[in-house]
Amino acid sequence: MVMKSPDMHQDRFLEPPSVDLVRSLQPMSHFCLDLETMVFTFDRDWGPMIGLPPLASQSFDEFCERVPLADRSLLRMFMFSAQRGALEILKRRIQVIDDHGEKRWFELSSLLEKPGKANQGKSVLRGIIMAISRPKEEKPELTESERWFMEVLEESPHALYRIDISRNRFDYVSKGFAQALGRTREEILAMPYTEFMMGFPLDAVAAISRQRDLLMADYKGGRFTMYVEFPFKHANGENIWLNDTFTLVPGPDGQIAYQVGFGTVIDDRKKLEEKLRETLEQLEEKVKERTASLHAANLQLTTLLEERRELEKKLLEISERERRFIGRELHDGLCQQIAGVMCMSEAVYRKLKAKTVSEHVELAMMRDFLHDAVQQTRTLARGLCPLALDPQAIGDALSTLASQASYMYKIDCRFEGKPEFTLPDPNAALHLYRITQEAIQNAVRHGKARSISIGLKTDSQNLRLVVENDGRALPDKKKEPVSKDGMAGNPGANFATDMGIGLKLVDYRVGLLGGNWRMNNLCGGKGVRLSLDIPLNGAGPSHSPADQLPSMNANFDGDES
Repeated sequence: MVMKSPDMHQDRFLEPPSVDLVRSLQPMSHFCLDLETMVFTFDRDWGPMIGLPPLASQSFDEFCERVPLADRSLLRMFMFSAQRGALEILKRRIQVIDDHGEKRWFELSSLLEKPGKANQGKSVLRGIIMAISRPKEEKPELTESERWFMEVLEESPHALYRIDISRNRFDYVSKGFAQALGRTREEILAMPYTEFMMGFPLDAVAAISRQRDLLMADYKGGRFTMYVEFPFKHANGENIWLNDTFTLVPGPDGQIAYQVGFGTVIDDRKKLEEKLRETLEQLEEKVKERTASLHAANLQLTTLLEERRELEKKLLEISERERRFIGRELHDGLCQQIAGVMCMSEAVYRKLKAKTVSEHVELAMMRDFLHDAVQQTRTLARGLCPLALDPQAIGDALSTLASQASYMYKIDCRFEGKPEFTLPDPNAALHLYRITQEAIQNAVRHGKARSISIGLKTDSQNLRLVVENDGRALPDKKKEPVSKDGMAGNPGANFATDMGIGLKLVDYRVGLLGGNWRMNNLCGGKGVRLSLDIPLNGAGPSHSPADQLPSMNANFDGDES
């Protein structure tokens, strides 16, 4: 027990140590960092502490040039937090390279001063930098539960670690962490974290720092977690790919105190991704080549189809030209000669009859045969050259066709339309005539029809031609409609193939007209209907299917000679 003298009224304490006393025991320097301009101002002691003349001021970037690369990233992170007001107290141990190239340890301690009169309205970090010896490693004793937990971590295949930011050291690394990097745990634990970061590529450090700074701003200096993937230099000198999920944990003073994370080696996955990327590039290149090849083949096929279509048109032109030529020759040649012989036989018949010679009866029969031959020849000629007098008069031509069919096939064939109907395009009229002609021939030859009706109707946009007969119904496999593109995969394609070239020509002609057609059984299976629809506006082929020949002689459709 300390006894006080009666005359001692109060305790006497020592005065705080003078600045000179403190500096004699621990070298230090007073500094101030303007957070807007990022410029340090120092007292006269900072320069000599690193082997330089006294430095009154220095930019933050110039200061960082003397800080090891990995330390720079952490220092910039803390300054980033201070600029945003997320950090009020900064206490950090850093290495600085002196003028002789040696790394020396310093402890930076500072407070954030908000804008005020003393700071000329600026935010500054004010504090001291003290020279210290290298931090000593202290390993506190673990409790039983902590030892049990550490044993569990040791057996984990993941790379587990914790970094004490203030001490710039790993304070724990798992066995898996050391094995992944090809080092021992002792090597890693003895290595400053800033030295460990030298294994990161510079671009990876920069990318991670940018991502980290953005998250720090979002979380206002609080705890947050990041996921990153990066290459790291293995102990054997080769780069390996790692992933890392880590959490930055602030301490009571608001500074980042720890970084806790776990990761795995993803080198195999990255190699597979690279192979997959290369394979995809090769596949894309092959697809481009194949696409170009297909495009070229498609152009070639299109050209061949155009050439084939042009050839088909020319063949159709030749066919129509030959039909017209044969029809004209029949009318102007054979028909006229037969008519002349018939006239001569008529004169002989009258002479023999006047002389009451019995042979005049046989001559009369010969005259009748010649008359029938003339009629049949004229009918054939009209079929071969149906629109000779008026190329657009499709109504009159179909009416004449119905009469000719009735006469030739001894059936009932009717045209149920307006004989005066015309089309502006003579080629379209000729196509309709040939299609109707084919429908009548099919009905008679294949369906054994006895009655045929031809209908021709129009509205403001379309023309519709319908040919119905009472002949045999189509077989089941032929009931599907055949359209103008039936040859390209329509179920009716087999039907067109089975019926021969006639329906193929129908299909082709309808295609030239830009329409569609259908052939199906009538209700009850009694008869067949062929119907087609073509547009009136822009209908008809782009080129003439046959050269237009001059109209035939008027005697072709006149009275019998």
